Amino acid sequence: MIEQAVLLSTGDELTSGRVVDSNSAYIAGRLYTLGVRVAAVLKVGDDKDKLLWALGQAREMGNIVIGTGGLGPTADDLTTAIVARFLGVELVEDKHVLADLKGRGERHGIPWTSNAGKQTVFPAGATIIPNPVGSALGFNVEMGEGKRLFWLSGVPHEMAIMLNQTVLPWIVNRVVSEEIHEAVFKIHGLTEAQLDELVKPLELDRSTKLSFRAHFPDLTLRLTTIGGALEREHFVSLREQISALLRDFTYAQSDVTLEEVVGALLNQKRLTLALAESCTGGLIAHRITRVPGSSAYFVGGSVSYSNQEKIRALGVSPITLERYGAVSRETALEMSRGILERAGADIALSITGIAGPSGGSPEKPVGTVWASIASSQRHDAKLLRLLVSERERIIQGTSQAALNWLRQSLLEL
Repeated sequence: MIEQAVLLSTGDELTSGRVVDSNSAYIAGRLYTLGVRVAAVLKVGDDKDKLLWALGQAREMGNIVIGTGGLGPTADDLTTAIVARFLGVELVEDKHVLADLKGRGERHGIPWTSNAGKQTVFPAGATIIPNPVGSALGFNVEMGEGKRLFWLSGVPHEMAIMLNQTVLPWIVNRVVSEEIHEAVFKIHGLTEAQLDELVKPLELDRSTKLSFRAHFPDLTLRLTTIGGALEREHFVSLREQISALLRDFTYAQSDVTLEEVVGALLNQKRLTLALAESCTGGLIAHRITRVPGSSAYFVGGSVSYSNQEKIRALGVSPITLERYGAVSRETALEMSRGILERAGADIALSITGIAGPSGGSPEKPVGTVWASIASSQRHDAKLLRLLVSERERIIQGTSQAALNWLRQSLLEL
């Protein structure tokens, strides 16, 4: 029976802080939905002794261990050899993997190098975990004491595919069969502390858990209940209570992004969108276009950063800029109207603001942003005040606030 797991990540880039360990967060979330608890998350650098220590600790604490990283061809990729040493087994070359990797290289014009051979050997007795999108294959091997180790690529999108296609199906067949009920609330307009206060009156039992995840500019609340019919009844009641509490702040009740929600609304209403961005520098357009199928509703846009470009590309009046400034209701209104007419879209969104760290004033401090929406039915502007100081967070927060206002406006059309 699988009761709990330990996650183990390797790489100097993780322990030096140069890279955030997003792999462990992703794996933990996927295991949680299966009812498998994570006992610990261990991170070690590219060091043989530390990795041996971590493997011992992981085996002691978990029924399964899922590791990532260190499967590549370079000198600091130590994982496979160290796992074999930990288990007391030899490394065995897999001729099929060798032929496949050489064939891939030939097809792409990449010459074979001797160090690439590190990716063709595995601990004796291991089962290979395929990597459909990369060259670093993983493996699945007994650790002794009835415990099992899975090792995956450290590249996040490769890891996710390997986990979902191979590891999770293996786990699903071995976990205790309990029904898992889950609801996700994607939230805008609340801080994590405010959200906690709102849901504090809810009565939770031992089978139910509320999880908060603040990943700026996103905020997610996840309700999970494990059990049978009685637990399901309690889950449904809690889900309805949360929906009522967060009605004004929830933009989705599933694991989707705000740009996906906006795209679905545009598709549903058969509307096209154009953007005029200044302080966000094209981030909103990037978010819109990373959704598959966005070409059906996104016409295009303009990143008009300077006053001269606002005049040239969007038709903003020089008099407006001189009298009210680039960051003003009047300028935002002219930007949205200008891009609407030039792009021939059904609805347009414009953004102009002060992202800092300089450029602010007592009247217009850093974080002052004006947004405007234009369509045949409305032409309005809204002041967004970003209560953060870092430039990147102002830009990200502006994109989220603007997309959420666009979502609300689309619901009204």
